[in-house]
Amino acid sequence: MTLSNKRLLFLFAGLTAWALVVVVRLAQIQLVRHKDYVQRAARQQDRTIDLDPVRGSILDARGRVLAESVSAASIYADPQAVTDPKGTASALAAIPGLGIDDPKELAARFAGNSSFAWVARQLPLDVADEVRKKKLPGIYFIDDHRRSYPRGELAAHVIGYVGLDGRGLAGIEQSFQEQVKGKAGRVTVLRDARRGVYLVGGQGANRAVDGNSVVLTIDSVVQFIAERALAKAMTQYRAATGSVIVMDPRDGAILAMAAAPTFDPNHFRDYPEESWRNSTVQAVYEPGSTFKIITASAGLEEGLVTPSQIIDCGNGAIRIANVEIHEHGGNRYGLMTFEDVLAHSSNVGSIRVGMAVGPDRFYRWIRKFGFGERTGIPLPGETAGILHKVSKWSAVSNASISIGQEISVTPLQLVRAVAAVANGGVRVEPRLVERVVDANGNTIARPEPPKPVRVMSEKSAAVLNEMLKAVVARGTGQNAKLAEHIVAGKTGTAEKATRGGYSLDKVVASFAGYVPADRPRLVILAVIDEPKGAQYGGTIAAPIFHEVAEGTLRYLGVAPSIPTRSVDAPVTQLAAFSHSNARQVSGVAGVPDLRGLDARAAIARAVASGLTVRAVGSGVVQTQNPLPGEALPENKQILLSMEAGR
Repeated sequence: MTLSNKRLLFLFAGLTAWALVVVVRLAQIQLVRHKDYVQRAARQQDRTIDLDPVRGSILDARGRVLAESVSAASIYADPQAVTDPKGTASALAAIPGLGIDDPKELAARFAGNSSFAWVARQLPLDVADEVRKKKLPGIYFIDDHRRSYPRGELAAHVIGYVGLDGRGLAGIEQSFQEQVKGKAGRVTVLRDARRGVYLVGGQGANRAVDGNSVVLTIDSVVQFIAERALAKAMTQYRAATGSVIVMDPRDGAILAMAAAPTFDPNHFRDYPEESWRNSTVQAVYEPGSTFKIITASAGLEEGLVTPSQIIDCGNGAIRIANVEIHEHGGNRYGLMTFEDVLAHSSNVGSIRVGMAVGPDRFYRWIRKFGFGERTGIPLPGETAGILHKVSKWSAVSNASISIGQEISVTPLQLVRAVAAVANGGVRVEPRLVERVVDANGNTIARPEPPKPVRVMSEKSAAVLNEMLKAVVARGTGQNAKLAEHIVAGKTGTAEKATRGGYSLDKVVASFAGYVPADRPRLVILAVIDEPKGAQYGGTIAAPIFHEVAEGTLRYLGVAPSIPTRSVDAPVTQLAAFSHSNARQVSGVAGVPDLRGLDARAAIARAVASGLTVRAVGSGVVQTQNPLPGEALPENKQILLSMEAGR
């Protein structure tokens, strides 16, 4: 073999060995470690980011915006393109509104080996513009949206708030998360060999789909009136918590739901967590004397008592199973009518009625009015209250519950119960959401509330209505009077339960009522927890009712139901009992003409004339016995036959 052939052989062998090494290396890269290298390349070159869609708005009953998504910017960094990690972090931390508390931690992320790092999410555009002006290498921007609550604290507990991940954390934002969230889009962040950054995607199947909007029954103006009155009382009496609810008893629409203390959902993290709590549905309290409405309902419906029946109030005390229960405030009532028992909020008189009803029947009536169960309103955290079964009642429980002790309710439960009386004995469930609409305003869902349920007769409701009007006209609720409308309601002053008994200085003051009493448009409850400087519901909560009712009725344009502005005399209250087509034949002992009146107006007129009523059917009075103008019967009873109005 010649020298030249040997050289060729060595050269060929070398090339073969080199080729073998290359092939082995390629096999290692392409086959053995293919997945690893693909992942490393992806980390260096791209990253997929979910883009939040435009979240649907939350609107009040008249279309005013309570929550919306507005344009924002999110900022991210490519650490491998950040030339000066410490300097960049310091420059960013110096920009107000960016929210960087620890520039050292941010600098450490910039100095890492990753190809992506968030700097800040959902920033206002003016803050993002300040960052842009810095022209910092490796800092990039993505168009985004952030949640905004343009009315600040207004209805904060109803609306709720949203976290950075776009998930509702409270209120309607949480309950209707699936409807308002929309569908996230996706973009890929690509980086080329020159370290340029590009966003790819966000179209077609990767396009973000905007969320739907929720229209509430809340009216922003009524909500403002309620919150203003509540805030004033909270400040005046240095109270711990408070709530005001305004409801339309005809259809259950909640016009206002105010709770204190409150917060601004734009900056909810700046407030203590206890201020996030919606006390109208999440807090329970012993209702005290407002619960006597339920006691009276049971007594009237069971035929155990009438408004004019005389009740012995024991000179201020009654003993039940070796426990002596006293009148509040040291009052010492003797014999009084049941109407006066309610008007002056006698504990002893109410206990006598509740004991006559008895545990089993009383429990059934309490459940009929909805206590011990949630209303089903679409707000997270609603509690059912506390109502023990009769088997767990003590010897004193029947008496205690008759005056609103040993039972815990939510404010919304009590509003629902009072609304049933205002609604002629029909219980309507509270409504908070009117409908869900798409981006074009088309209704795509309308929550269907449960059907109304009759819980007491029209007659009993009408009689109780007259008694509750007397509470305001001449009883403990006189601070709730209005100049242009008759008010029906009940005060409550509940001593708070403590270990071993009830506190002497911590109370819950409340007033529950409705207006106009004979054609109710509003049911309003005001609750003030642990007021200081005063205690009674008639002193603290009734004025809240007055302020909210007066402002709301004027805003809604409800015509006055009292022909004169004076409401000082009971005669003025009775004047509203008359009806445009009611005809009274002159004469001292004449029977009024009740034909053509609906049940509520007819019964109210009869009671005002000193009659008791037996009603047959429902709707409008067709015939009556005795006839109009005849002498009052000896038993003072009138029979009304009613049919649906024609």
